[in-house]
Amino acid sequence: MPGIFPPAALLNPVASASTTMTDPHTLLARHVPRLVYDSQEAYFADSAAIWTDSPANVLKRADGTVLAKPPELNLGFLGQKKYADGTAVKGTDTIGETTRDYAAHATALHAQVRYRNRVHGHARRDSHGQLWLQYWLFYYYDDFQLAGPLLSAGDHEGDWEMIQIRVGDDDTPQQAVYSQHKSAEAHDWSYVQTVPADPDTPLVYVARGSHANYFRPGTHWTGVWFDHADGHGPAVDPALVDLGDTVPGWVRWPGFWGDTKPQGSPIDATSPRGPAGHAQFDDPARLVATAAQAAARTAPQAPPVPPPPRIVAARAGRTLTVGFDAGAGPPPTGLVVAVRRAGSAEPAKVFPVEVGQSSGEVEIAEDGSEPLSVSVSTVTDGVLTSPASTAEA
Repeated sequence: MPGIFPPAALLNPVASASTTMTDPHTLLARHVPRLVYDSQEAYFADSAAIWTDSPANVLKRADGTVLAKPPELNLGFLGQKKYADGTAVKGTDTIGETTRDYAAHATALHAQVRYRNRVHGHARRDSHGQLWLQYWLFYYYDDFQLAGPLLSAGDHEGDWEMIQIRVGDDDTPQQAVYSQHKSAEAHDWSYVQTVPADPDTPLVYVARGSHANYFRPGTHWTGVWFDHADGHGPAVDPALVDLGDTVPGWVRWPGFWGDTKPQGSPIDATSPRGPAGHAQFDDPARLVATAAQAAARTAPQAPPVPPPPRIVAARAGRTLTVGFDAGAGPPPTGLVVAVRRAGSAEPAKVFPVEVGQSSGEVEIAEDGSEPLSVSVSTVTDGVLTSPASTAEA
Protein backbone atom coordinates (compact mmCIF):
# COMPACT_ATOMS: atom_id res chain seq x y z
CA MET A 1 0.00 0.00 0.00
CA PRO A 2 1.34 3.49 -0.79
CA GLY A 3 2.64 5.30 2.24
CA ILE A 4 3.59 2.22 4.25
CA PHE A 5 7.23 3.30 4.33
CA PRO A 6 7.36 7.07 4.96
CA PRO A 7 10.67 8.51 6.18
CA ALA A 8 11.56 7.26 9.64
CA ALA A 9 11.74 10.77 11.08
CA LEU A 10 8.08 11.35 10.19
CA LEU A 11 6.94 8.23 12.03
CA ASN A 12 9.39 8.26 14.91
CA PRO A 13 10.14 11.65 16.46
CA VAL A 14 13.24 10.18 18.12
CA ALA A 15 14.83 9.46 14.75
CA SER A 16 17.31 12.00 13.49
CA ALA A 17 16.42 13.89 10.34
CA SER A 18 19.74 12.67 8.93
CA THR A 19 18.93 9.00 9.55
CA THR A 20 18.85 6.97 6.36
CA MET A 21 17.43 3.49 6.65
CA THR A 22 18.04 0.68 4.22
CA ASP A 23 15.11 -0.07 1.94
CA PRO A 24 12.67 -2.28 3.90
CA HIS A 25 12.59 -4.88 1.15
CA THR A 26 16.36 -5.24 1.33
CA LEU A 27 15.98 -5.80 5.08
CA LEU A 28 13.30 -8.42 4.43
CA ALA A 29 15.72 -10.35 2.25
CA ARG A 30 18.49 -9.98 4.83
CA HIS A 31 16.62 -11.57 7.75
CA VAL A 32 14.71 -14.47 6.18
CA PRO A 33 14.51 -17.08 8.98
CA ARG A 34 15.93 -20.58 8.87
CA LEU A 35 13.19 -23.09 9.73
CA VAL A 36 14.38 -25.99 11.86
CA TYR A 37 11.82 -28.77 11.73
CA ASP A 38 10.98 -31.51 14.21
CA SER A 39 12.18 -34.99 13.27
CA GLN A 40 8.56 -36.08 12.68
CA GLU A 41 7.34 -33.08 10.65
CA ALA A 42 5.33 -34.11 7.59
CA TYR A 43 4.39 -30.70 6.12
CA PHE A 44 6.85 -27.92 5.30
CA ALA A 45 6.18 -24.21 4.73
CA ASP A 46 5.50 -23.73 1.02
CA SER A 47 4.03 -21.16 -1.35
CA ALA A 48 0.42 -20.21 -0.63
CA ALA A 49 -0.22 -21.29 -4.21
CA ILE A 50 -0.07 -24.95 -3.15
CA TRP A 51 -3.57 -24.45 -1.73
CA THR A 52 -5.21 -22.69 -4.68
CA ASP A 53 -3.41 -24.82 -7.27
CA SER A 54 -3.98 -28.23 -5.67
CA PRO A 55 -6.09 -30.24 -8.14
CA ALA A 56 -8.12 -31.61 -5.22
CA ASN A 57 -9.24 -28.16 -4.01
CA VAL A 58 -12.28 -26.04 -4.86
CA LEU A 59 -13.44 -22.53 -3.99
CA LYS A 60 -17.01 -22.62 -2.75
CA ARG A 61 -19.75 -20.74 -0.93
CA ALA A 62 -20.93 -21.70 2.54
CA ASP A 63 -23.94 -23.42 0.91
CA GLY A 64 -21.60 -25.64 -1.15
CA THR A 65 -21.89 -23.79 -4.47
CA VAL A 66 -18.59 -24.25 -6.32
CA LEU A 67 -17.18 -20.96 -7.62
CA ALA A 68 -13.91 -22.14 -9.17
CA LYS A 69 -11.50 -25.05 -9.51
CA PRO A 70 -7.90 -25.14 -10.72
CA PRO A 71 -6.58 -24.00 -13.14
CA GLU A 72 -9.09 -21.11 -13.04
CA LEU A 73 -8.60 -21.08 -9.28
CA ASN A 74 -5.15 -19.68 -8.51
CA LEU A 75 -3.74 -16.92 -6.31
CA GLY A 76 -4.47 -14.32 -8.97
CA PHE A 77 -8.16 -15.32 -8.99
CA LEU A 78 -8.62 -14.20 -5.36
CA GLY A 79 -9.36 -10.62 -4.33
CA GLN A 80 -10.56 -8.62 -1.36
CA LYS A 81 -13.98 -7.76 -2.81
CA LYS A 82 -14.25 -9.45 -6.22
CA TYR A 83 -12.87 -12.55 -7.86
CA ALA A 84 -11.11 -12.33 -11.22
CA ASP A 85 -14.34 -13.29 -13.01
CA GLY A 86 -16.23 -10.43 -11.32
CA THR A 87 -18.09 -12.55 -8.75
CA ALA A 88 -18.50 -10.81 -5.38
CA VAL A 89 -16.40 -12.20 -2.54
CA LYS A 90 -18.04 -13.30 0.71
CA GLY A 91 -16.19 -13.69 3.99
CA THR A 92 -17.67 -17.17 4.43
CA ASP A 93 -16.17 -18.48 1.16
CA THR A 94 -13.71 -21.33 1.55
CA ILE A 95 -11.06 -23.17 -0.40
CA GLY A 96 -11.28 -26.78 0.69
CA GLU A 97 -9.97 -30.26 -0.13
CA THR A 98 -12.37 -32.71 -1.78
CA THR A 99 -10.49 -35.96 -1.18
CA ARG A 100 -8.86 -35.53 2.25
CA ASP A 101 -5.71 -37.22 0.93
CA TYR A 102 -3.62 -34.39 2.35
CA ALA A 103 -0.24 -36.11 2.58
CA ALA A 104 -0.25 -37.28 -1.04
CA HIS A 105 -1.23 -33.90 -2.45
CA ALA A 106 1.14 -31.92 -0.23
CA THR A 107 4.00 -34.24 -1.16
CA ALA A 108 3.31 -33.90 -4.89
CA LEU A 109 3.15 -30.11 -4.73
CA HIS A 110 6.18 -29.75 -2.43
CA ALA A 111 8.17 -31.75 -4.98
CA GLN A 112 7.69 -28.94 -7.52
CA VAL A 113 10.39 -26.25 -7.34
CA ARG A 114 7.92 -23.40 -7.91
CA TYR A 115 6.08 -24.23 -4.68
CA ARG A 116 8.46 -25.71 -2.16
CA ASN A 117 10.14 -23.99 0.78
CA ARG A 118 8.72 -20.46 0.61
CA VAL A 119 8.14 -17.65 3.09
CA HIS A 120 5.97 -14.61 2.32
CA GLY A 121 7.57 -11.31 3.39
CA HIS A 122 5.74 -8.14 4.46
CA ALA A 123 7.39 -4.95 5.77
CA ARG A 124 5.10 -2.75 7.84
CA ARG A 125 5.33 0.07 10.36
CA ASP A 126 3.18 -0.38 13.46
CA SER A 127 0.91 2.15 15.15
CA HIS A 128 3.96 3.52 17.02
CA GLY A 129 5.96 4.10 13.82
CA GLN A 130 8.33 1.16 14.33
CA LEU A 131 9.34 -0.94 11.34
CA TRP A 132 8.65 -4.68 11.43
CA LEU A 133 9.69 -7.41 9.03
CA GLN A 134 7.03 -10.10 8.87
CA TYR A 135 7.49 -13.61 7.51
CA TRP A 136 4.25 -15.48 6.81
CA LEU A 137 4.39 -19.27 6.54
CA PHE A 138 1.76 -21.44 4.86
CA TYR A 139 1.38 -25.17 5.50
CA TYR A 140 -0.92 -27.44 3.48
CA TYR A 141 -2.19 -29.18 6.61
CA ASP A 142 -1.97 -28.82 10.38
CA ASP A 143 -1.44 -32.36 11.63
CA PHE A 144 -1.10 -33.03 15.35
CA GLN A 145 0.01 -36.58 14.52
CA LEU A 146 -2.00 -38.36 17.16
CA ALA A 147 -2.82 -42.05 17.12
CA GLY A 148 -5.82 -43.80 18.58
CA PRO A 149 -9.36 -42.58 19.32
CA LEU A 150 -8.45 -38.90 18.80
CA LEU A 151 -6.59 -39.51 15.57
CA SER A 152 -7.90 -36.35 13.89
CA ALA A 153 -8.21 -34.07 16.93
CA GLY A 154 -6.73 -30.63 16.34
CA ASP A 155 -6.01 -31.26 12.67
CA HIS A 156 -7.17 -28.72 10.12
CA GLU A 157 -6.78 -27.85 6.46
CA GLY A 158 -4.46 -24.95 5.75
CA ASP A 159 -2.24 -23.34 8.36
CA TRP A 160 -0.90 -19.77 8.44
CA GLU A 161 1.91 -19.04 10.92
CA MET A 162 4.36 -16.14 11.12
CA ILE A 163 7.24 -14.45 12.88
CA GLN A 164 8.10 -10.76 12.90
CA ILE A 165 11.28 -8.79 13.61
CA ARG A 166 11.46 -5.15 14.71
CA VAL A 167 14.41 -3.21 13.30
CA GLY A 168 15.76 0.08 14.62
CA ASP A 169 16.68 3.23 12.74
CA ASP A 170 20.21 1.86 12.33
CA ASP A 171 18.82 -1.24 10.55
CA THR A 172 19.71 -3.60 13.40
CA PRO A 173 17.15 -6.09 14.75
CA GLN A 174 15.75 -5.12 18.15
CA GLN A 175 13.03 -7.65 18.96
CA ALA A 176 11.39 -10.79 17.56
CA VAL A 177 7.89 -12.19 18.06
CA TYR A 178 7.00 -15.77 17.11
CA SER A 179 3.40 -16.93 16.65
CA GLN A 180 2.30 -19.90 18.74
CA HIS A 181 -1.25 -21.07 18.03
CA LYS A 182 -3.57 -18.20 19.04
CA SER A 183 -0.81 -16.65 21.11
CA ALA A 184 2.78 -15.49 20.66
CA GLU A 185 6.17 -15.20 22.39
CA ALA A 186 8.39 -12.11 22.25
CA HIS A 187 12.05 -11.55 23.14
CA ASP A 188 14.75 -8.97 22.63
CA TRP A 189 17.04 -9.81 19.72
CA SER A 190 19.83 -10.76 22.11
CA TYR A 191 17.78 -13.85 23.07
CA VAL A 192 17.25 -15.00 19.48
CA GLN A 193 19.36 -17.91 18.28
CA THR A 194 20.85 -17.21 14.87
CA VAL A 195 22.76 -19.19 12.27
CA PRO A 196 26.35 -19.40 13.61
CA ALA A 197 27.90 -18.11 10.39
CA ASP A 198 25.13 -15.59 9.73
CA PRO A 199 23.93 -13.50 12.71
CA ASP A 200 21.29 -11.83 10.51
CA THR A 201 19.39 -15.11 10.11
CA PRO A 202 17.17 -16.15 13.04
CA LEU A 203 16.50 -19.79 13.83
CA VAL A 204 12.86 -20.80 14.18
CA TYR A 205 12.11 -24.18 15.75
CA VAL A 206 8.88 -25.46 14.21
CA ALA A 207 6.67 -27.63 16.40
CA ARG A 208 5.68 -31.05 15.16
CA GLY A 209 2.36 -30.99 13.37
CA SER A 210 1.06 -27.75 14.90
CA HIS A 211 3.75 -25.53 13.29
CA ALA A 212 3.93 -23.22 16.30
CA ASN A 213 7.21 -21.29 16.28
CA TYR A 214 9.67 -21.51 19.17
CA PHE A 215 12.90 -19.73 20.07
CA ARG A 216 14.40 -22.88 21.57
CA PRO A 217 14.21 -26.56 20.65
CA GLY A 218 12.55 -28.97 23.04
CA THR A 219 9.17 -29.86 24.52
CA HIS A 220 6.81 -26.98 25.26
CA TRP A 221 3.61 -27.17 27.35
CA THR A 222 0.76 -25.18 25.80
CA GLY A 223 -1.64 -25.56 28.74
CA VAL A 224 -3.55 -28.33 26.96
CA TRP A 225 -0.98 -30.44 25.08
CA PHE A 226 2.76 -30.72 24.47
CA ASP A 227 4.37 -29.12 21.46
CA HIS A 228 7.53 -30.92 20.41
CA ALA A 229 10.12 -29.01 18.42
CA ASP A 230 13.18 -31.22 18.74
CA GLY A 231 15.10 -29.48 15.94
CA HIS A 232 16.34 -32.85 14.66
CA GLY A 233 14.57 -32.59 11.31
CA PRO A 234 15.84 -30.71 8.26
CA ALA A 235 16.98 -27.09 8.65
CA VAL A 236 15.61 -25.19 5.65
CA ASP A 237 16.39 -21.74 4.28
CA PRO A 238 13.13 -20.86 2.49
CA ALA A 239 13.03 -18.58 -0.54
CA LEU A 240 11.46 -15.16 0.05
CA VAL A 241 8.25 -14.16 -1.71
CA ASP A 242 8.17 -10.38 -1.10
CA LEU A 243 4.55 -9.20 -1.05
CA GLY A 244 5.63 -5.68 -2.02
CA ASP A 245 4.33 -2.25 -1.03
CA THR A 246 0.90 -2.92 -2.54
CA VAL A 247 0.11 -6.49 -1.53
CA PRO A 248 -1.60 -8.80 -4.04
CA GLY A 249 -5.34 -9.32 -3.74
CA TRP A 250 -5.08 -12.87 -2.38
CA VAL A 251 -3.41 -11.55 0.78
CA ARG A 252 -6.59 -9.61 1.67
CA TRP A 253 -9.04 -12.27 0.48
CA PRO A 254 -11.34 -12.62 3.55
CA GLY A 255 -12.28 -16.28 3.11
CA PHE A 256 -10.97 -19.42 4.79
CA TRP A 257 -7.88 -21.35 3.69
CA GLY A 258 -9.55 -24.71 4.33
CA ASP A 259 -13.01 -25.91 5.31
CA THR A 260 -12.22 -27.60 8.63
CA LYS A 261 -14.64 -26.90 11.49
CA PRO A 262 -14.15 -27.81 15.19
CA GLN A 263 -15.53 -31.22 16.13
CA GLY A 264 -15.59 -30.90 19.92
CA SER A 265 -12.04 -31.68 21.01
CA PRO A 266 -10.39 -28.99 23.18
CA ILE A 267 -7.55 -28.76 20.66
CA ASP A 268 -9.77 -28.42 17.57
CA ALA A 269 -9.46 -25.31 15.41
CA THR A 270 -11.11 -23.78 12.37
CA SER A 271 -9.15 -23.40 9.15
CA PRO A 272 -7.51 -19.95 9.16
CA ARG A 273 -8.05 -16.75 7.25
CA GLY A 274 -5.12 -15.36 5.26
CA PRO A 275 -2.40 -12.95 6.40
CA ALA A 276 -4.53 -9.78 6.32
CA GLY A 277 -7.16 -11.58 8.38
CA HIS A 278 -4.79 -11.34 11.36
CA ALA A 279 -4.65 -8.05 13.27
CA GLN A 280 -0.83 -7.87 13.22
CA PHE A 281 -0.70 -7.72 9.43
CA ASP A 282 -1.71 -4.05 9.44
CA ASP A 283 -0.45 -3.25 12.95
CA PRO A 284 2.44 -5.46 14.12
CA ALA A 285 2.11 -3.95 17.61
CA ARG A 286 -1.01 -6.07 18.07
CA LEU A 287 1.06 -9.26 18.16
CA VAL A 288 3.46 -7.68 20.66
CA ALA A 289 0.47 -7.04 22.93
CA THR A 290 -0.70 -10.64 22.46
CA ALA A 291 2.73 -11.92 23.49
CA ALA A 292 2.73 -9.67 26.58
CA GLN A 293 -0.67 -11.01 27.62
CA ALA A 294 0.54 -14.59 27.15
CA ALA A 295 3.64 -13.96 29.25
CA ALA A 296 1.47 -12.58 32.07
CA ARG A 297 -0.86 -15.60 32.16
CA THR A 298 -0.30 -18.55 34.44
CA ALA A 299 -0.63 -21.74 32.43
CA PRO A 300 -2.19 -24.84 33.99
CA GLN A 301 0.41 -27.09 35.54
CA ALA A 302 1.89 -29.48 33.02
CA PRO A 303 1.64 -33.23 33.56
CA PRO A 304 4.85 -35.25 33.37
CA VAL A 305 6.21 -35.43 29.85
CA PRO A 306 5.86 -38.98 28.53
CA PRO A 307 9.37 -40.37 28.04
CA PRO A 308 10.61 -41.11 24.52
CA PRO A 309 10.29 -44.83 23.73
CA ARG A 310 13.25 -47.11 23.32
CA ILE A 311 13.22 -48.36 19.74
CA VAL A 312 14.96 -50.61 17.25
CA ALA A 313 14.25 -50.58 13.53
CA ALA A 314 14.99 -53.08 10.79
CA ARG A 315 13.99 -53.55 7.15
CA ALA A 316 13.26 -56.74 5.25
CA GLY A 317 12.27 -56.07 1.68
CA ARG A 318 9.37 -53.62 1.68
CA THR A 319 8.60 -54.08 5.38
CA LEU A 320 9.93 -51.82 8.11
CA THR A 321 9.71 -53.44 11.56
CA VAL A 322 9.89 -51.15 14.60
CA GLY A 323 10.33 -52.59 18.06
CA PHE A 324 9.33 -50.26 20.90
CA ASP A 325 9.32 -50.10 24.68
CA ALA A 326 7.53 -47.14 26.28
CA GLY A 327 8.76 -47.99 29.78
CA ALA A 328 6.78 -47.74 33.01
CA GLY A 329 3.53 -45.84 33.28
CA PRO A 330 0.25 -46.05 31.41
CA PRO A 331 0.63 -47.92 28.12
CA PRO A 332 0.45 -45.64 25.08
CA THR A 333 -2.72 -45.67 23.01
CA GLY A 334 -0.64 -45.32 19.89
CA LEU A 335 2.66 -44.72 18.18
CA VAL A 336 3.61 -42.19 15.55
CA VAL A 337 6.26 -43.59 13.21
CA ALA A 338 7.89 -41.08 10.87
CA VAL A 339 10.36 -42.01 8.15
CA ARG A 340 12.47 -40.12 5.64
CA ARG A 341 15.45 -41.08 3.54
CA ALA A 342 18.60 -40.78 5.65
CA GLY A 343 20.17 -37.37 5.09
CA SER A 344 17.13 -36.07 3.20
CA ALA A 345 15.87 -32.49 3.56
CA GLU A 346 12.32 -33.54 2.71
CA PRO A 347 9.24 -33.81 4.96
CA ALA A 348 8.75 -37.11 6.74
CA LYS A 349 6.14 -39.71 5.87
CA VAL A 350 4.07 -40.33 8.98
CA PHE A 351 2.27 -43.50 10.05
CA PRO A 352 0.01 -43.36 13.14
CA VAL A 353 -0.49 -46.80 14.67
CA GLU A 354 -2.84 -47.83 17.48
CA VAL A 355 -1.12 -50.10 20.01
CA GLY A 356 -2.57 -50.06 23.56
CA GLN A 357 0.46 -51.79 25.08
CA SER A 358 3.80 -50.68 26.52
CA SER A 359 6.03 -52.74 24.26
CA GLY A 360 5.97 -54.76 21.10
CA GLU A 361 6.56 -54.50 17.38
CA VAL A 362 4.76 -52.78 14.54
CA GLU A 363 5.25 -53.23 10.82
CA ILE A 364 5.15 -50.46 8.22
CA ALA A 365 5.03 -50.97 4.46
CA GLU A 366 7.81 -48.82 2.98
CA ASP A 367 8.91 -48.77 -0.65
CA GLY A 368 12.51 -48.35 -1.74
CA SER A 369 15.83 -49.70 -0.60
CA GLU A 370 17.63 -46.54 0.52
CA PRO A 371 18.66 -46.19 4.19
CA LEU A 372 15.94 -44.62 6.33
CA SER A 373 15.91 -42.35 9.34
CA VAL A 374 13.10 -43.61 11.61
CA SER A 375 11.55 -41.43 14.32
CA VAL A 376 9.03 -42.81 16.83
CA SER A 377 6.93 -41.12 19.53
CA THR A 378 4.10 -42.32 21.74
CA VAL A 379 0.60 -40.97 22.38
CA THR A 380 -0.93 -41.43 25.83
CA ASP A 381 -4.32 -40.38 27.22
CA GLY A 382 -5.46 -39.11 23.86
CA VAL A 383 -3.27 -36.03 23.39
CA LEU A 384 -0.11 -36.44 25.50
CA THR A 385 2.63 -37.05 22.97
CA SER A 386 6.20 -37.93 23.82
CA PRO A 387 9.48 -36.66 22.42
CA ALA A 388 10.71 -38.84 19.57
CA SER A 389 13.45 -41.43 19.49
CA THR A 390 15.34 -42.03 16.26
CA ALA A 391 17.08 -44.98 14.66
CA GLU A 392 18.47 -45.92 11.27
CA ALA A 393 17.15 -48.77 9.17
